[in-house]
Amino acid sequence: MNTTQKTAAVAFLVTFVAVVAVGGVVSAVTGGGGNTAELPEVENPQYDADRVSPDATPGTANIQMDSSANGETIVVSVGGGVNERDIEPVVNTLIESGAEVNVVSKGSPQPAIGLIGPGPQPPGVQPPAPQPSGGEEESVLSEELPDADGFLSVGVSSYQDEDLDAITEFIESDGRTLVAVNPQQEFTPSSGYAELYSELGAYTESGYVYNLEENDLNYQRLFAEPAGSSMLTDGVDRVVFDTATPVQAASSDERMEPIDGSVRSTTRAETDLPVLVRDGDVALVGDTGFMTPENTQRADNDVFVGNVAEFLVGGERTSGGTDDGSTDRTEQTNETAEDVVTVEVAPGGENVFEPQVTEIEPGTTVRFEWKSGGHNLVPLRQQPEDHPWNGVEEVQDEGFVHEYTFEEESAHEFTSEPYQDEGMVGVIVVGDPEPP
Repeated sequence: MNTTQKTAAVAFLVTFVAVVAVGGVVSAVTGGGGNTAELPEVENPQYDADRVSPDATPGTANIQMDSSANGETIVVSVGGGVNERDIEPVVNTLIESGAEVNVVSKGSPQPAIGLIGPGPQPPGVQPPAPQPSGGEEESVLSEELPDADGFLSVGVSSYQDEDLDAITEFIESDGRTLVAVNPQQEFTPSSGYAELYSELGAYTESGYVYNLEENDLNYQRLFAEPAGSSMLTDGVDRVVFDTATPVQAASSDERMEPIDGSVRSTTRAETDLPVLVRDGDVALVGDTGFMTPENTQRADNDVFVGNVAEFLVGGERTSGGTDDGSTDRTEQTNETAEDVVTVEVAPGGENVFEPQVTEIEPGTTVRFEWKSGGHNLVPLRQQPEDHPWNGVEEVQDEGFVHEYTFEEESAHEFTSEPYQDEGMVGVIVVGDPEPP
């Protein structure tokens, strides 16, 4: 064995002895016998089965509307990422209630659409065509909106100037409007949307909201709960949104807020920014997937979609156009003025009926419109007694409407019970009734 080989052998033996010595020390520290030290607990709440909601068996969708549509026209504007199936539940609900639904995408009108989904279709009915990716297109929305009563926008990434003008005029004429935006649009902002948000009085924030602790099978599938008054959220405890971006409004009557523990993606901080806001007849939702068939089976999405349909047909706008395509609202108002009169309940937040005394002819319908919440209609005295009117016993929120046709000559004194002591009393006189 030469000198080099002897040196290598000595180095190996020294290393071996050192490893064995260290192993003995570790064995002594851990108690020997091959046992290892107890590992520390690692807290990963997103994997804690007790803190998530893995409901893989949703219920059955039961989408209903409390009232029937009377031939109202609803325009549904869809973006390129939205297909026929995505809007099927709300469209079918509207049609079954008696509404006419016109689905339009850029450059492609689909008027008078019938029931969509499996089964035979009415003649001439087609699903909305895909939205072109670019180029100049003819404005279809500007042709459809003047004759509409409600407007639903789902996942549209931008609007032409003509469309924006039509939407502005529609909103200013008390047209019910709900805009559902795709959160991904926030990564490709559009100047057209800035103008639309200005008209809506609402806008989206950047990013999306997620929840690692309690969600619907996926951290981005967010649970949200109602806040404020209840029109879109009447009867709703929770709604599931596929991916929701936060929304804001200068003022809002109604909101849906993420549940506790929800976090905003752009700040990684817990947030209570709403994902739905409604101000009067206009609503903005930071998600487009809540109305798909599979999502209507989860949480209270079916109730929510039914409320959306009710919202769209329940506005005060009277649709109709002239030969030149413009809307003549004065003529329509005069045509119906003799048959329908309006009594406002608490206009401007004041505890009064406006007008306080209403004189009508037999056969006239009185439309009571709640301009503020927290009121009911309770008859105090009625003459004659064999022509009763029951009023509305339950206290209602802003936006509620009650209609009743008074067929016989009679007189009715009524109040809002919560404010009766403040003198909130109204009178309806039908024809020329006998004095009591």
